[in-house]
Amino acid sequence: MCGTVLGMEELGQAAAFKGAGMKILIVEDEILQAEILTRMLRSWEHEVVSVDGGQQALDRLERDAPDLILLDVFLPDTTAMELIPQLKAIQPDARIITLTGHSNRELERKLRELGISYYMAKPFQRDELHSILVHLAGRPCVQGCRRTANPIINPT
Repeated sequence: MCGTVLGMEELGQAAAFKGAGMKILIVEDEILQAEILTRMLRSWEHEVVSVDGGQQALDRLERDAPDLILLDVFLPDTTAMELIPQLKAIQPDARIITLTGHSNRELERKLRELGISYYMAKPFQRDELHSILVHLAGRPCVQGCRRTANPIINPT
C-alpha cells in the first residue's frame, strides 16, 4: 500500500484521483474534526456528507448509499457499538472505518466483531487514511507517489 498524502502544496495533483472518488458519510460530532476530514476527502476527489449524530447517520443512510462510513466511536446520542448493527441492517455491505480518541484493544476487538473495515485511533496521519481509501477504492497508487510532511490530524 502506498503511503501517499496530498499536502497543501500538492492539491493540484488531486486530479490524479479523478473518477476514483467514493461517496463517504462522515459521522463526527466534533465540528473542527468533521471540517478537516471533509476538506481532506474532497481534495482527494471524494463526495462527502457529514452528520454529527447517530440518528442523522441512520436517516442519511436510508436516503443515500455511501461507499464508506467514517464513524466516530463516541457520539453524543450513541456509540459505534450501538450504531453499527443498525447501519448494517440498512446497508448490510456497508464499509465502516471507526475513529476514536479513546483507543484500547478491547474496544477494537468489539468493533471488529461488528464487521468494521478498519479501526483508526486519533490522532492519525493523513497518509494512513489516504492509503486506506486508495485501497478501498480499488485503485493502485498513482505514479509519483511520495510521502510528504503533513501534520497529524488532531484538532483538539
